[in-house]
Amino acid sequence: MTATLRAVEDPATSPQDRGAVIDSAKALAAALEVISDDNTPGKLQDRLTALVKQTTATLDAGQEPGVGPEDRSRLFVVVKRTTAALDTIADPKAPEKQGKQLAAIVKDVNYALEQSNGAGEMGGTAIFVSSSLSFLITLNASSEQGGVSQGQSSASQEASQGVRGKYDEQQQQLADASEQVSRSMRRASDPKASSEDRADAQREVSERTTHMKDEQKESASDQDPPDAALGKAAEVCTNAIFGVVSDRKISNGLKGLTPSSWDSTGVKDFWKAKEEANDMLDVRAQLQNDEHAHGPFAVARLIERLAEVVPGNELTGTIGNAALHCAQTASYLEEDGITVGTWLTSAGG
Repeated sequence: MTATLRAVEDPATSPQDRGAVIDSAKALAAALEVISDDNTPGKLQDRLTALVKQTTATLDAGQEPGVGPEDRSRLFVVVKRTTAALDTIADPKAPEKQGKQLAAIVKDVNYALEQSNGAGEMGGTAIFVSSSLSFLITLNASSEQGGVSQGQSSASQEASQGVRGKYDEQQQQLADASEQVSRSMRRASDPKASSEDRADAQREVSERTTHMKDEQKESASDQDPPDAALGKAAEVCTNAIFGVVSDRKISNGLKGLTPSSWDSTGVKDFWKAKEEANDMLDVRAQLQNDEHAHGPFAVARLIERLAEVVPGNELTGTIGNAALHCAQTASYLEEDGITVGTWLTSAGG
């Protein structure tokens, strides 16, 4: 973990990658505190120890020579999302089944990522499974409840935003579907398995991912809309897309909207958006020459373009619970006569 943190100190590292690694490190450090606590039950210590080892190994895999920047970013995003679940897994008040199930998902997804270095179909599926975690991380992982939640990372806070405190029937169905996908991912990535077994598991991944996405859609439609004005909803939505979707795709989608100086230099990393006014976001980016820049973007035009980059049927599977903020943004703009792709007609993506 220390070696990975040192590696992302390189000024050429994108702010998104650096932030994802730092958030993951905070979550892992908090888990280590629980592990070292003599009052922590032995089974929970063992479970957390296995997760810390696996996620650390996955982060190390992202630093291996030959790993492309987009694959590395995808790997870091998934690790950030999965380590956010450690708060709930470490909570002794959480239901045993919930903790074990989340732990299994986190461990299997990270194993598959470690084997694939975040590349290919396995890396894409890991994004979808980690999106499920943003629905399954519960609000009872709060600073008042002790345990890992005392050091709750920003990743955990972001992922738990808007999710109810206990599993309901729909969330349990999503957890079951996600666990099935993650288990198949592990089998499909196992280098010790036969080629036939890996091929069978890969077919299972494809079939079960479709079912999991349906459950994600149901979970999204079951949630109350966020209590956020247009500017704040657009900020959360935009940052979620910036954090997952490749900057190449975003750059292509935002052609004509970015400042001319960005276009001539090229954008390495669309880093962060911040509400500047209810109808305006201040977008920060790291350019290809490693300079940091920012500029104002009208919410309506930015969101229209992002809805083309991530269509409605992919929204929830790509960014998880933040899709609720995207739908809320689209609803506000619809009132002004602005149709935002298929974000509303897809009923939560």
